Amino acid sequence: EDFLLGRWISTGDDLEIEVYKIHQEYFGKVVWFACNPPKPPMEDYLDEHNPNETLRGQHWLGMTTLTHLKYSGHNKWDDGEVYDPNSGHTFRASAKLLTINSVSVRGYWGIELFGKSLMFTRIKS
Repeated sequence: EDFLLGRWISTGDDLEIEVYKIHQEYFGKVVWFACNPPKPPMEDYLDEHNPNETLRGQHWLGMTTLTHLKYSGHNKWDDGEVYDPNSGHTFRASAKLLTINSVSVRGYWGIELFGKSLMFTRIKS
């Protein structure tokens, strides 16, 4: 069940997350993302769209955006949430390990059928 732990980069090479575990839940934090255009620098991006005004000063870099995933068996994690700092929206989330070095993370409203998946490849340490 800990196969999800580690650093992952999106197949678009524009987002890197580190997945870690607290008790029996899995979380992912942003450790790098592509800035297009490169100004402002990555370190200066703030969570300005957060619906909670008190959190709008937090930085994207280091932000935990994937939360509370629980291992459900057969290389699948469910019942989590994923936060999109681009929009300030939080979606339900699941993840499925496709191979030892490939994972699909799905954010969705309501049921999984209506959502979007992002593919990630493990970064070898």
